[in-house]
Amino acid sequence: MIDSQMLKGLIDGIILHIIKNKETYGYEIIEELKLNGFYNMTEGTVYPILTRLIKKGLILGTYRKSDIGPKRKYYYITDQGRDYLEDFYKSYDSLSQAMANILEKGRK
Repeated sequence: MIDSQMLKGLIDGIILHIIKNKETYGYEIIEELKLNGFYNMTEGTVYPILTRLIKKGLILGTYRKSDIGPKRKYYYITDQGRDYLEDFYKSYDSLSQAMANILEKGRK
């Protein structure tokens, strides 16, 4: 299980990465997260994050007709979101390397 406090600093970048690959809607984002080990991600967690990302200008959302029900809100990344994501990748790589350096020493 992933600690929620650890996840808070990473989830914006994770969701942006999912959206970067294709326009998608909330339920699809949740399923992608769960499929990849983020089992505690629910609608009550993800939709407020999507709203926050819109307010920051990192993504946009637009409603589209669905073939199987009501309209869905599809999300896509903005240029500002792509810039944020590139910075996120760099920060994550630095953090990951620093953690590996420390943890490698303590496990031998």
